[in-house]
Amino acid sequence: MLALMNTAKLDFLDIANDKFKTIMKISNNDSSEQKKNHSGNDEDSSKTLQLLRIKGFPRLLPEGIEALVNYCCYLQELSLSYSLLSDELLLALSSEKQVQLETLRLEVHPETKPLPRVSDKAWFSFSNHLPNINLVLLSYMTNEDDQSPLFAPYVPITHLYFGETPSETMILHIGYQCPRLVELVIAAYGSGLLDRPLLFVAEHCPRLSAVALGDCEITCSGLLEFVTICAKRLQILYIWETSLIEDSKLDITTLSKNVSLLLGRTWVPEYIPLC
Repeated sequence: MLALMNTAKLDFLDIANDKFKTIMKISNNDSSEQKKNHSGNDEDSSKTLQLLRIKGFPRLLPEGIEALVNYCCYLQELSLSYSLLSDELLLALSSEKQVQLETLRLEVHPETKPLPRVSDKAWFSFSNHLPNINLVLLSYMTNEDDQSPLFAPYVPITHLYFGETPSETMILHIGYQCPRLVELVIAAYGSGLLDRPLLFVAEHCPRLSAVALGDCEITCSGLLEFVTICAKRLQILYIWETSLIEDSKLDITTLSKNVSLLLGRTWVPEYIPLC
């Protein structure tokens, strides 16, 4: 049996090994009244637990997560709030014991400010130890200054999701700081046309193979130029039809034909019904 303490409420959350062999989700929505007596073998659980998600523990000490990570040496995916990140945790993930980790998923919200300061040294050690790691960052930050530390040198971001509207400067920053980027999702963009920043990312992120754009504006010519740059590696392209701006060179129908030729498969923008 594993027990973690929420120092904010002084509650313990017990996890039943017999029910959660490979997946564990820890949330402070659970109360101590829900605890039950469980039997299990700690040694077996340390070898079977592959996915760990931690949510809603703003005061959970890094030492607690570090101990859990060291205990679960076969962990493949760790999902937690960025506010719980620390040098100690990254170094624990960089230890010789931890060789199975494939995905680190971080979620950052404005209400978790101030964000912890994580050193370049810790990120460098983490990146070197796990060169093929999938680092998924979901950002719901609205202030540009708050987002800058998320894209510091040595942070090996591979999958990036903007849940709020990023600025043009922030997207350009991605081109400089995220050479490993594989997937980019922008839910909304309100700084004018997306052509220039998206083309910059395409040119500076050679691994980019999946792009999804929501409520934004991009010209048909700009999108065609983007696809021309990424055609050989682009596997997923999701764009709302309402986000495409027809220009003097291309309309949406002609764009769809040209993009389909470049990708070698039929492609059309996503139809969004108008309410």
